[in-house]
Parts: sequence; C-alpha cells; structure tokens
Amino acid sequence: MAKFTMSDGTNGMLRGQANPSDAFQRADPSMPRRNYATDTEHERTVVGRPQKTHADSTGFTSQCAGLATDSTIEKAITDKLTQTMQQGIKDGYNARMAEEGENHEVTAAEIDEKEDKANCDDDELELLRARRKEQMKAAMEKKQKNQQLGHGTYDEIAEEDFLKTVTSSDLAVVHFYHKMFEKCKIMDMHLSRCSKKFFGTRFVRLDAEKAPFFVDKLRIKTLPCAVFFKDGVAVGRQVGFEGLDGDEFRTQDLAWRIKESGGIEEDFDPEDEIVW
Repeated sequence: MAKFTMSDGTNGMLRGQANPSDAFQRADPSMPRRNYATDTEHERTVVGRPQKTHADSTGFTSQCAGLATDSTIEKAITDKLTQTMQQGIKDGYNARMAEEGENHEVTAAEIDEKEDKANCDDDELELLRARRKEQMKAAMEKKQKNQQLGHGTYDEIAEEDFLKTVTSSDLAVVHFYHKMFEKCKIMDMHLSRCSKKFFGTRFVRLDAEKAPFFVDKLRIKTLPCAVFFKDGVAVGRQVGFEGLDGDEFRTQDLAWRIKESGGIEEDFDPEDEIVW
C-alpha cells in the first residue's frame, strides 16, 4: 500500500501555498514582493480557504470549495438542531410523565388508542408500554405485600398490635368498639364489606375497653368510632353515624366518607350501587 506524503504546495489546486512569500511573484512577476515586516495583524491571520495561485485565476475553484464547506456546515447544524429538538421533546415527555407519574395509571385502552392513531409517536408509545409494565409489576408486589398484612379481611387486634397495624400498611381503618353497643355491630357489618371491596386499606377492630392507652391518646369519647390512618398518621374519623343516613345508611356512604379523608385509594362513584 502506498504511503501518503504531504504536499509541497507546487501542484494541484493549492499550488503556491507552501511558500507564500514568492508564490505570487512566480505566478506573475509584475506583482510586488510581499514585505512581512509591514504586515498588519489582519494580514497575519491564516486564511481558511484556497487562494488564487496565478494572476489570471478567477477563484472559481476556491468559491466552489467554500460553497461546499458552507453547505456541509449548514447541514451539520440543521441535523444537530433536529436531534436536539427531538431529544428535548423526549426529555419533556419524560419529565411530564414523571410529574404525573405516580398519580397517572397507564391503561391498556390508552395504549390501544395511541396505536390506532395514524401519527403515533413510536418513542412515546414505547414509554407508555414500559410505564404500564412497571405499574403492573409494582401493583402486583403491593398486592402480595397487602395480602401478607391481612388486607381483604376484617380482623380483631389487641392493643399491643395497634402501632404495628397502622404503620405497616399505607392506609388503615381502626374501629374502636364496645361489644354491648348495637351501633358498633352495624359499623362492623359495613367495615367488613369495605375490607373486601377496598383492598388497598387494612380494616380492623379494637375493643375500646381493652385499649385504654390509645383511647386516651386519640381522645375517643363516643362509640362506635372508626379512625382513618395514612402512613401511620390519623387523617380522619367517623364518630357514631354522624353525616350518615341514620341506622340504615349505605355501605358506600361510609366508604365515601373514609375516602374523602384519604383512607381509601380506590376510585368509585358514591352514587352507584356497589355490589359487595
């Protein structure tokens, strides 16, 4: 294979550039000899494009080279801007998804709707699919954890289990009851139904007579009293049947009051009849 050698400036388009002190004189003896001692700073600046190599040159070759260079640079800039804009769109979408993130559940219907659109963005569609997969995995892990904690059942706990119960689950409802009060039995019936319907919340009952410490700390005076907890903090309570339609209130009415306080995560319409 032939080795490359550096041009000496005597041949080709760039002839005359190797020794700029006498190149123009060789091309046209009538041209004055350059005096470097009197060069200005501007004259000492390196010229980026090929120069005329003889007096009769039109500079056409240099102009073509310049135009080609300009076109290449312009295309490179355009490509970079396009790439930057596309990345910006993707980053903006990711940021919006992250912001909506935890509160937005990606559904199969939403993905199907995107797929049916003629101008569907493949990157956005892939992000939706990935997010749905992550959400489904997280939901399954949370469901398994809740099952181990007793979600889906309505159990009685002892006073020593109170703190562990309300701090282990994200959401919990504790019914402080008295075994001789009929209204406490009605409350038990509705909370038992809620435990089967709203799996994200742990529902339990605690004999108020056997839990004097927490009855005092929570200032419970009237029974039945159901206290709603979120991350171990009391966020609301249902005292007696206050705000409900007497002894014949509907289970969904009680569930809605719990949800309004943040004790239920599932969505439902309080006006719809709920099948238990």
